[in-house]
Amino acid sequence: MYFIILFVLAWTWFYFRANKKRAREIYGAAVFASLLGLMTDLIMVHYNLWSYSGLPQPLYTIPLLLEFSVYPVVSYLFVQKLPPTWKEIFIRILIWTLFAGLLEWITLETGYMQHKFWWNLWLSVVADVMIFFSIAGIYRFYSPAYVSKTNI
Repeated sequence: MYFIILFVLAWTWFYFRANKKRAREIYGAAVFASLLGLMTDLIMVHYNLWSYSGLPQPLYTIPLLLEFSVYPVVSYLFVQKLPPTWKEIFIRILIWTLFAGLLEWITLETGYMQHKFWWNLWLSVVADVMIFFSIAGIYRFYSPAYVSKTNI
């Protein structure tokens, strides 16, 4: 039920907070985040570094709920107000990573996620920083093509 609530909350947050007029510009970053989430969950299946619980077939259902809700919504909202300089982007990444780490900590504490072997919350935080940097990089690389077409 926890992950279904996350799914609903993510799309509700998107509905009220997203600038939908910029969807064409930001869409690539959201799709990239979903694919990145899918790749990390495939790594999780292969190496068994973390696992989920709380739904039938959690190996498949929970990652799919995350790939089609939390990951694209968070990346969309993250890049829609991306600052112009990398210094400001880095500060934004740290703030968003703090919230991502807090959400993962809550998920761990409630028992809906378990870390295994050598994986821990600090490695997740480092991975989150790298993921947010890559989302910002993808967005900054591709968005000028969309922005210039809408200004014509």
